[in-house]
Amino acid sequence: MNFEKLFSGWTFRTNRPSYAAGDELTAFVTGYEGGVARVRIGDTIITLPDAEPGLGDRLVRLRVTEFDADDSTGRGELLGVVEE
Repeated sequence: MNFEKLFSGWTFRTNRPSYAAGDELTAFVTGYEGGVARVRIGDTIITLPDAEPGLGDRLVRLRVTEFDADDSTGRGELLGVVEE
């Protein structure tokens, strides 16, 4: 059996996705720590220092401004709240 053909096109998702500065994402604000909004994507955490209070559980658009792939943490800037 040719396993390369069988598994071609398969990819595995990770619980620690990595991003680069400039990447734009849509994700839920999962909470606040020290008054700073946090977005969790798997075990990756991106903080949004410019986000206003009260966005918990809201879907937002953000742009990654810096990211540390070793720690799976980063910072981003809020682009907007996705209307429901």
